[in-house]
Order: sequence, then structure tokens, then C-alpha cells
Amino acid sequence: MKNNKKIIDKICKCLRLSESSNPNEAALALRQATRLMDKYGVSNRELITAEVAECSAQLGEHYTPPFWALALANLVAEAFQCRNLISRCYGRRPEFRFIGLDFKAEVATYSYTVLHRHLLKAIDDFEVSLKAEVVGDDSEYHRRVDVFAQAWLFRAGRMVSSFSNDDSDKKVIDEYISEKYGETVELASETAGADSTDYNDILHGMRAANNIALYRSVKRFSDPLFLQHK
Repeated sequence: MKNNKKIIDKICKCLRLSESSNPNEAALALRQATRLMDKYGVSNRELITAEVAECSAQLGEHYTPPFWALALANLVAEAFQCRNLISRCYGRRPEFRFIGLDFKAEVATYSYTVLHRHLLKAIDDFEVSLKAEVVGDDSEYHRRVDVFAQAWLFRAGRMVSSFSNDDSDKKVIDEYISEKYGETVELASETAGADSTDYNDILHGMRAANNIALYRSVKRFSDPLFLQHK
């Protein structure tokens, strides 16, 4: 952002004061905000993108995250009206970066961290029983783990989609990302193929996600979702 952050913060403060129930105070604050915008050449778009915040989490051990980690990050980002970027540096764990308005990025990051931990534990528990069934076939072993994770995400994803907010923040966040990061590349990972023989693995995955809970603020239904594990 080309303009000084302190100046933009001051303008935003004046604009908030312009919503005062006192007509004189509101008019004075609005005039002050307008003068500052004209003086420093601050545009409306800069004021809007100034509300965008970032928060990040470093999870996982792989340079290229497994598909379920990517899917979970996208699921949570959608629920909190955020965008999710992944920063990868050679020799370091990937950083999942959530970008959203106000406090939404922070809440999304917290929710992703909690859910990532519980999904990883569910996968670990499933692998304990799987080791006795699949011996000497690594590809089949990993495929069945992926099927389990997909079922977990499917159950969690259906719950999130029924509560998700609209995408009114999307344009502002996209402009912020374009200005700060430039062009981004979509990172995708292939999911596992499942068939009728995987019924039990799918059932176990969906049951493992039954404890996922979504909560809205009691005071304001328009507040962001709070996504957590019971």
C-alpha cells in the first residue's frame, strides 16, 4: 500500500466517528476524513483493503501438503469468507496463510489448526487398524488412508457448506492479494479413487467427523462461524 498506514488508520477512525448518533460530531468527522483523503491521495479502494488481515499456521512435515490438508484449508477459508494461500520454501514446512477482513483470518487460522490436529489424529487411529489388514502393499495402504480422509472431509464439508456466509468479501480480498502477491498458482493434489469395497473405510471416515461442531454468535447471526471440534 503506497500510503502510510498511520494516515489510513486515522482516516478509518474518522469514518467510524462519522457514524455517530451526534449529527455535529458525525459531520465533523466526515469532513476530516475527506480532507485527509484529498491531502494524501488515499482512494476508497485503499481504505477497503486496509481492513484485510493475514494470519498463518505452519503444519505438516511435507514440502507438498497432502490433498486432505489442502482441502481442509479451502473448506475453512470458505466458511470464514477468507482466501487461503500456501507459502512453500525449500527445506521448510508449508505455511498456510489465511487472508480475510477484520478478525476472520485469525479465527480461520485457529479453526484450521484445531481441525488439522483432529483430522491427523483420526488418520493415525485409522492407520493402526489398517496396518493389520494391508501388509506389503504401500500403494493400497496409502489409497485407503486417502479414502478415509476424503470421507472425513465430505462429512465436515457438508456441515460447513450449510453454514457458510456469502462471498461479499471476495472482491476486496482478491484485490489485496493481487496488489501484495501478484499472480498466484493454484496448488492441487489428486484424490484417491474409491469403490464399493471401500464402504467400511468411508463409513469410518464419516463417523470420525461426527464430532465437528459449528457455532454462530448468539448476539449477531451475521458474525463469522466458529468452527471447532467437540
